[in-house]
Amino acid sequence: MIKKRGFALVVAIFVVVIFSVLGVVIVSLMSGESLVATGDYSSIRAFHLAEAGFRYTLASSLAADSDWSNNSNFTMNLSPGYFTVSYTYRSHKTCVIKVTGVVNGISRSISWGIVRSGLSGAFSYGIYCDNINSQTLYINNSCTIYGDFYYDGPVVMQNNAKLVNGTLYSDSLTLNNSASVASWEPIQAPVNPPQFDTSYYDNLLKETTMTATSALNLTNSAVLNLSGQTLYYTSISISNSARVNGPGTLVATTGNFQLVNSASIGDNVTVIVKGTSSLGNSAAVGSNFNLISNGSISLVNNQSIPSGATFFTYGDVPFSNSSTFTGSILAPSGEVSSTNSTVFNGLLYAAKITLSNSTKLNGAAAVNQIGVFSNSVQVRYDPSKFPSTIPQGLEGAGGSASSEAIIINSWSEGF
Repeated sequence: MIKKRGFALVVAIFVVVIFSVLGVVIVSLMSGESLVATGDYSSIRAFHLAEAGFRYTLASSLAADSDWSNNSNFTMNLSPGYFTVSYTYRSHKTCVIKVTGVVNGISRSISWGIVRSGLSGAFSYGIYCDNINSQTLYINNSCTIYGDFYYDGPVVMQNNAKLVNGTLYSDSLTLNNSASVASWEPIQAPVNPPQFDTSYYDNLLKETTMTATSALNLTNSAVLNLSGQTLYYTSISISNSARVNGPGTLVATTGNFQLVNSASIGDNVTVIVKGTSSLGNSAAVGSNFNLISNGSISLVNNQSIPSGATFFTYGDVPFSNSSTFTGSILAPSGEVSSTNSTVFNGLLYAAKITLSNSTKLNGAAAVNQIGVFSNSVQVRYDPSKFPSTIPQGLEGAGGSASSEAIIINSWSEGF
């Protein structure tokens, strides 16, 4: 009987030990699962915190910044942890940004590659000049600049010249007489000039290789209806109240184009010219007028070009005598010069620009050189004057010209 009671005691003790071990194991498993669950939850929160950090950086640092090449890394506390922002690549209009979110010691990292589309940053100034010949720019005689101005070289302002409501960026600045600037900053991170692709216009100019048998001499109130056609002539002259109605295309295969003496061209007409082009003496064109000229384009004597026009030339573009232009001028190897109360509204891209005698430029210009800059010239940076779409050939062509867009072009997660 005593032996049975002893055996029962041993069994009881063994059962207690087994259940104790099982209890410890179960508690350990439950604790481990709890820790795993907690870790998973913290990891998810860290991932969302990284995404929040990117959105914060995009809105607060990148959207309004025209130059990403000098952006700084930073860390910011944000419940339930913090995030760290670092740039693994930076340039003027592109960057790769890495954001790490940390919650309860657990981190998740995400990298985004982003690019700013739309107009080049060079068009963020009233005038941008990369000054390829390293010349000193003299701004004289009551010239006034409204908004930012960029000149990659030394600038001398004198004789009541002034810059208001903006910053002058240059290598150096000398103010003589009563000249003044609202703000000046030395160039620390050079802005790249616009990239321009002429292939679109080169393809259009190939139309001048077609055969034409006669010249077009439209005069004395005569009317030509294009009705959507493309018509080829050796040269084109429209004068004395004659009119061409669009839509359609005129091509001068070997000679020049002339529109003068109250002659007019209707809406949605393109003119392609092998030689030179001239418009003047109160001639008129309609909206969305495109002039693609291998030679120079001149506008004189009360010539008015309305909204939506695009002029492309491999030559020069001289304006004079109260002419007005609204649209885009593209002269990648030529000089745009304007005198005597000329008004230019829109985008201008050229190898060189010369402004004098009460000329007004409203919009933005990007050039390689600046010539004369004097005699009551006014330059006003005004994006509202930009065309509704970016001209073909400029960086980001096909998008909105009035504003830039930020595009995410890569995404990756780091562990």
